[in-house]
Amino acid sequence: MKESLIPGRKSVLALLLVWSLNAHASPWADTDDIRLRHSLQLLVDSGYANLNVMAWPISWSSIDRELMLIDRAELPSDRIRTAFDYVQFELRRYKTQSAHFEAQFYASSRSPFLKGFGDSFTEKDEAWLQAEFLGSFLAAGIRVGGVNGDYDETPTARADGSYIAGIFGNWVFGIGAIDRWWGPGWQSSLILSNNARPVPGVFLRRNADTSFETRWLSWLGPWSFEMFGGQLEGERAVPDAKLLGARFSFRPLQNLEFGLYRVAQWGGEGRPQSISSLVDMLLGRDNIGDGGVVAENEPGNQLAGIDLRFSLDFDSLPSALYLQVVGEDEAGGLPSKRLWLGGLESSFGLNDWDYGFFLEAATTSAGGIFGSLSSNVAYNHQTYLTGYRYHGRSIGASVDNDAEIYSIGLRLIAPSSTVITGSVAKVRANIDSARIAPSPSGEFYEESLWEAQLAYQNEWGGLRYEVGCNYFSRELINDYAASGDFLVWLEGTYRF
Repeated sequence: MKESLIPGRKSVLALLLVWSLNAHASPWADTDDIRLRHSLQLLVDSGYANLNVMAWPISWSSIDRELMLIDRAELPSDRIRTAFDYVQFELRRYKTQSAHFEAQFYASSRSPFLKGFGDSFTEKDEAWLQAEFLGSFLAAGIRVGGVNGDYDETPTARADGSYIAGIFGNWVFGIGAIDRWWGPGWQSSLILSNNARPVPGVFLRRNADTSFETRWLSWLGPWSFEMFGGQLEGERAVPDAKLLGARFSFRPLQNLEFGLYRVAQWGGEGRPQSISSLVDMLLGRDNIGDGGVVAENEPGNQLAGIDLRFSLDFDSLPSALYLQVVGEDEAGGLPSKRLWLGGLESSFGLNDWDYGFFLEAATTSAGGIFGSLSSNVAYNHQTYLTGYRYHGRSIGASVDNDAEIYSIGLRLIAPSSTVITGSVAKVRANIDSARIAPSPSGEFYEESLWEAQLAYQNEWGGLRYEVGCNYFSRELINDYAASGDFLVWLEGTYRF
């Protein structure tokens, strides 16, 4: 944090928290706004905000606290001031309106195949209506829509994104189907991404990321915590299995953020669902062969990991290095059979435009970098045969298991409302040339391809629209979609 912003921080936190909880404010900023994430990270990497930015959605109360501690006149450049203004504009909209109404649509030539951060639609054609009602201590969102996908020709109605939440002290407790993105990556998250539909369930999360008051824990800096329990679908190998997760994030230094998390599949039809089974899973006593655990009483399927993001300054260019490691198994009390993701991102200004870019690599081949490769381990399980998936889509990385993806992405943001994004990715799919379930053709082999994406976003009155296209050098097919050669889409959000 810049030194001019440090004095008096602790003395005003309590007042800011009370004020924010009594304002009309939505509990969180969603995972669908690339410009908002870019702007927040620019403020963090420039040293003007001390905010956890790796786990989305992010509490508006935490964002509000940081903006109130920033003197806009002290910001050193037009692009940082523009980032500040955009975040403040979005925050003010939620603080000053007790009701929000939106209509959304998405029309494409195919269902989305490789989804990254900000890609909020999952089917070929979608139309949604959303109403949010925001009060001092209660928020509710009703979102209903009709969708039509490539692998389900019958249009269906959904309520993804609906929720009701109450604020109790500095905690938010709610029920609903909320998109989550846990991790520092832009193209991929190995643990929770928006690739699959949000799993409905209950959740508890911290509202404002303040620091501990005690000197024994104050070194952790601003910290956040979230835990949830959700219900997976009935049409799977173990019907009605539960999805449980928890994440703890903290910033011991202004330029360093850590995240620790566990996610587990537990219970379901024909599986143990007792308190003792849940305790065994939480304590890690869930591997077959350990302490009398056999296939019949195995508590569940767990993934655990850590991520970090380190902000730095390359010749006055706000930048960050990031890493995510997820273990599919446990050995010696630590995650093993690990999946890896790493990247570098930076931003710069040119001709009144703000440019952001990232370089990112990820592998979902368990143990594939530092250790022997374990095939069909990532996102798979010998009991939960449907795996770490929801309605066919991976809950983690969109490339699913036994794959690698290398990406470079660019964001161009105008001082007005224009946002242009583009990326190029090299994908190696099915590296082990074998899968548990047979393919439509009866054959499996490693496939490599290039993917390129370009999108243009702007606003017209109350309508924010985006038009874009994807190119794939060859076709990939999985259980829920096919890449084809081209994917063209048009989407829009109208705010009433």
